[in-house]
Formats: sequence, C-alpha cells, structure tokens
Amino acid sequence: MMYHRQRMRRAAQTYMKMRGQHGRGGYRRRRPLDHGDLRLLILALIQEEPRHGYDLMNEIEQRTGGTYKPSPGVMYPALSVLEDQGFVKAKKVEGKRVFNLTEQGEAELEEHADTLAKIEERLESLANPEAELHPADIRSASRRLRHTLFKTVTETWPDTSSYEEIVEILNQARADIVKAASKKAN
Repeated sequence: MMYHRQRMRRAAQTYMKMRGQHGRGGYRRRRPLDHGDLRLLILALIQEEPRHGYDLMNEIEQRTGGTYKPSPGVMYPALSVLEDQGFVKAKKVEGKRVFNLTEQGEAELEEHADTLAKIEERLESLANPEAELHPADIRSASRRLRHTLFKTVTETWPDTSSYEEIVEILNQARADIVKAASKKAN
C-alpha cells in the first residue's frame, strides 16, 4: 500500500511540473475567437441571411470545421446585446426569433471590415488544420508523447524489458526531428 501511494505522489508531482501549479498553467491553444469577434461574426452571418440562434451556432460550427461551436449560453446573450445595441432586430417566424441586420448593424460591419476579414481567415484555418501548423500544434504533440511515455513507463514498471526499445524509438524520433529542421533551414 505504501509503495502505491509513493508512486501516485511521484506521478502527481510529475504532472504538476508539466502543467504548472495546481494543474493550471502550461500553454493553452489560442481561442478560436478573440474578445468581440463573435459579435462581428454573428452580424456578418445575419447579413448573409436572416437567422435564428440555433442556425447561427450550427453555421459557426460548420465554418470552423467542427472545432468550435458557441454554446446557447454564449450565443443567446450575445444576440440580446446586439439587439439592445440596435445592430439586429428580431421577429417571430414559426415560433423562432429570427434576426435581421439593421442599418446600424451594417454600419458596424463596414467600420470593422478589416477585423472581420481576419476573423474569417482564422475560421478558415480552423476548418483546414492541415493548411497551417502552429507552435501550439508542436507543443500539443509533444505533450501527448510525454503523457504516453510517462503512462507506459509507470504501467510497465518494474518490467523494464521494453525500455531499450523505447529509448531507441525516442532517439530515432529525435534524429528525425533534427533532420527535418535542418532541411527547412537549408
């Protein structure tokens, strides 16, 4: 029993070192939308055609390739704020609140056209993740590798028969990474 507690404590300490204190910290992937971007995106989608909240959530999910879908707890308050600001106007159609863009909403979109273009570019990159790799992708892959390695080593301990093969695989992976980086540098 004591051995199990020590092993679990060691595993928790290692996890904390990887993630930061109290499980927080570390690198987080950039949010799909920055503060204020959702309202511009909503206005742009409503400009295309009148929409209701559920339709907006699904359209955003589709445009991000399924990587981001705003929750109802985000979407409906955002629509209420846009309505209060006079950017959209709601009307009941078949029991649903369908939103239309007002002249103020169109002016807001024109004023922030450059920001909207950046938002649409970011959504496009989310929909096509192969098109562009970011440092966050490398960090994520290395974190998954560390997790798998740590889990494998702790689960197979004290049987160390596979350790030599694991070390060989890691050394080969390191060599491949250095080789790939040197190709890119030349």
